[in-house]
Amino acid sequence: MTQGREPLTIMDGNLQTDFSTKTKRGVYLSKSLTFVILVIFALALVATAFIVYNFAACPRTDHLANVTKYEHICDQSKLLVIPLSTENSKSVTLVESTTNTVEITTSENENAVKDVRLPNNIKPDRYILRLTPYIFEGNFTFDGEVSIVITVKNKTNTVTFHGVELSFHKIELYKKVDGKAVKIVRRTEDVPRQFHILTTAEDLIAGQQYVLNITFTGILNDNLHGFYRSLYEEKKDKRWIAVTQFQATDARRAFPCWDEPALKAKFTISIARPNNLTSISNMNIVGREAHEILSDYTWDHYAESLPMSTYLVAFVVTDFANMTDSKNNFSVWARKEALPSAAYALDIGPKILKFLEEYYKIKFPLPKIDMIALPDFKAGAMENWGLLTFREIAMLYDVGVSPTTAKARVASVVAHEIAHQWFGNLVTPAWWSDIWLNEGFASYVEYVAVDAVEKSWKLMEVFVLNEVQSVFKLDALTSSHQISVEVGNPEEIGAIFDKISYGKGSAILRMMNHFLTDDVFNAGITDYLNAKKFGDAEQRDLWSALTNAARERKAFDADVGVVMDSWTLQTGFPVLTITRDYKTGVITFKQERFVLINDTLDGNNSSVWWIPVSYTTAAEKDFLSTRPKLWLRGERSIVVENITIGENDWFIGNIQQTGFYRINYDQRNWNMLIKILNNKSRFQEIHPINRAQIIDDSMNLALSGRLDYRTALDITSYLSHEKSYVPWKAGLVALGYIDTMLSKGAYYLEYKRYVLRLLNSTVQELGWEIMTNESVVRAQHRVDLLSTACHLQHVECLEQAVRMYTNWMLKHNPDNDNDIHADLRSTVYCVGVQAGNAREWNFAWERFLAVSVPSERELLLSVLGCTRAPYLLYRYLDLSLRNDSGIRKQDTVRVFSAVASSSIGEPIAFNFVRANWQRLKDYVGSVSTLNSILKVVTRRLNQAHEYEELKRFVSESCSDLGRPVLQVLERTAANVQWMEQNYQTIVKWLLAVDKSAHRVTDA
Repeated sequence: MTQGREPLTIMDGNLQTDFSTKTKRGVYLSKSLTFVILVIFALALVATAFIVYNFAACPRTDHLANVTKYEHICDQSKLLVIPLSTENSKSVTLVESTTNTVEITTSENENAVKDVRLPNNIKPDRYILRLTPYIFEGNFTFDGEVSIVITVKNKTNTVTFHGVELSFHKIELYKKVDGKAVKIVRRTEDVPRQFHILTTAEDLIAGQQYVLNITFTGILNDNLHGFYRSLYEEKKDKRWIAVTQFQATDARRAFPCWDEPALKAKFTISIARPNNLTSISNMNIVGREAHEILSDYTWDHYAESLPMSTYLVAFVVTDFANMTDSKNNFSVWARKEALPSAAYALDIGPKILKFLEEYYKIKFPLPKIDMIALPDFKAGAMENWGLLTFREIAMLYDVGVSPTTAKARVASVVAHEIAHQWFGNLVTPAWWSDIWLNEGFASYVEYVAVDAVEKSWKLMEVFVLNEVQSVFKLDALTSSHQISVEVGNPEEIGAIFDKISYGKGSAILRMMNHFLTDDVFNAGITDYLNAKKFGDAEQRDLWSALTNAARERKAFDADVGVVMDSWTLQTGFPVLTITRDYKTGVITFKQERFVLINDTLDGNNSSVWWIPVSYTTAAEKDFLSTRPKLWLRGERSIVVENITIGENDWFIGNIQQTGFYRINYDQRNWNMLIKILNNKSRFQEIHPINRAQIIDDSMNLALSGRLDYRTALDITSYLSHEKSYVPWKAGLVALGYIDTMLSKGAYYLEYKRYVLRLLNSTVQELGWEIMTNESVVRAQHRVDLLSTACHLQHVECLEQAVRMYTNWMLKHNPDNDNDIHADLRSTVYCVGVQAGNAREWNFAWERFLAVSVPSERELLLSVLGCTRAPYLLYRYLDLSLRNDSGIRKQDTVRVFSAVASSSIGEPIAFNFVRANWQRLKDYVGSVSTLNSILKVVTRRLNQAHEYEELKRFVSESCSDLGRPVLQVLERTAANVQWMEQNYQTIVKWLLAVDKSAHRVTDA
């Protein structure tokens, strides 16, 4: 809820009301007269209290709004007096029930609870839901009525369901067969579990159906979850809208329900909305009628849905406009001003839908799809069945204003959400432990789908960067978690929507696809979806379908479940060390878990995996055959004698990095790889993905102490003649860690000179001129290299960027006259703000406040953190926590990340967080957001005293944030260890290379 700003006169709690300078005057009373007056006053108070007691309204507390509402239907006999208790904090209110007034006991025991699952004695079959939102300042509430048909599975006298921050007015329970009322004798609210428990006077009979009717009121909150409100401006006119975001456990904030993914039901939804607004929901609209009470409201009635989980229910009330495709079953919605920017989403969406219908071999089962771009949305997007909701940046693309890379982002996010319509919506995980079945599959298929629709982008190569190598960093922590992990309360559930569920989940699916083949993998997926459609499933159901498909085609002799459980039920991933005997030709393959801090695990007790091993040699150079040639079947090591390879030939394992593991070699093989990579005429004999893999593996093996850093750095030296995007990106990321660690040290200059020598020729080739219809990959390559060059103070880069930014500032109307190409703006803006001071920063801030294009707003939010002026950075952080600043709550993390991205800004951001922790908690209202902020402001900490400060802060202020904060601590400990073990080695190597380069230059 938006907090009002207090007048300055009462900020310190001492309100001065008398400013008179006149002599004070008064009336003097005797003691006896004073006593009489006091007695009369006391009697008057008693009389007044008696009158209020008998005639005033009954209070019902709305905890969310922090106010008390009054109902004027009150029977004195309903007021109960209960004894005070020191065991629990309880409140007693009253609600109208089927037959009489029911006592409601609210338990507020704050002790941590583990078991938050609903009892399994009742299952919902059908919801009829009617909601009336009031989207007006001063009354952000909604009224609701729900009628739920339930089936009793086991005899019981309790009905337990979810509800959070809802005020119930009337609860009725009937037998469905004859409409006979069932008496409710008590309602108890279990606050920690978010349960409401109805106790009935008679047992509910197994196999019988009952109807539960509830009327209630809720609040349109501003915390971006449940049923919430959002504000945007169009031509300086404020517009309020109401939208939903229910995943994972927030449907219960909008209506009473059985809010678990396996408890699917059919939904018939009706939304009452102001006549000047429009509503959308999961299904197609089937009727409209005038509201029976509110003359300026209209009811929109929607068709009954297919069986679906509560977290997939969605509805929005907006004044947006829409466009529809030629078949009239696919529509996009956005602010009227932004609607043209949704054209690309409307173009690619139906193409992806068609591809996925063919890929799954199952038709999309709903009559329509709506996609809507929302100004305020915490997630990137949400796959609600038939109504896909997006943050604006993830759905809107403006030709000429948005960078080319934004087009790929829109395509990928749209593909991800459409992929969910089958994997997640049609078939849903039985519990959140297997959320990776949703997110991992959608994350994999988004690449498959976009690669099929936009073939020139080569997104399957980029997959390795985004979903394999980036996930290794998190999964190398001992505080990581297994893919399929037991979770209970909403905080634990929210914490697993991370790179493990998304990235690692998609990576092991890609690995499985390659060792099973496309034919077997796709057939198994289709069988799984058909067998479980409209229901729920666990990962073993998927393994069973894939095993059957493989055996029918005689393609794989092992049980898929045995293989894949080693990847989903264990934390981490292996490093496969390949050691060659160059005289006998024997090769040993040995696995162990890869961890960032190498002394944290006992190697004899660490996990083992089923590892598919593909490989090639210098003689074969076969980088297309990705099916495994051998397996480690849960064995710690194997010895292979029948591999044909010359003594002086290199060996490369894990072709196209299809397996989710790292590779280490003996030193002689590493030296041969260094030699071939540094050969300008022959390095391309190795596939670009494997060139990226060699860089990423070697640098991270060195980081963890498994490989000499001199070997890893010798590999990076070949980048001076590399032209492909994927290896270069892997190199920039790997070198970026060294950049972060050395940026506050005495030898950062030598590091800068080394990397500038590597990228100089490629920067010259890419240049500043953008060709028409340039590929997404080339555009991203230019962005990465130019930004790196300017970051390392490449003179020509800085001069060009400052010149372009200054020219833009001199424009008479800079908001409408900006000739900086969209692909160059991130570099130009950042350098312009960084090289300037308050004037340049304020110019960017003014552009941010004026612009409405989502990609430009997001870019400006990032570059405002580029300034080197501490007072501006502090100012920016402060603005991000103010409702009136223009920075949306969804963008708070981006601001902190931008500020903390430099060696100047990181300590400022970390200190700000520590000094304003309670303010942060109150403002963002989200554990996941707090975790994200803590992560970005600590990533540069690498000194022992900084680690101690972090531990103290965590212990005192945020030890309750769960696993993510443990990962922050472990990562920081790894940074400290890295500095102690590797700093001197790297400095010596850089000094030697720098000296050698100067000799060459002098010659």
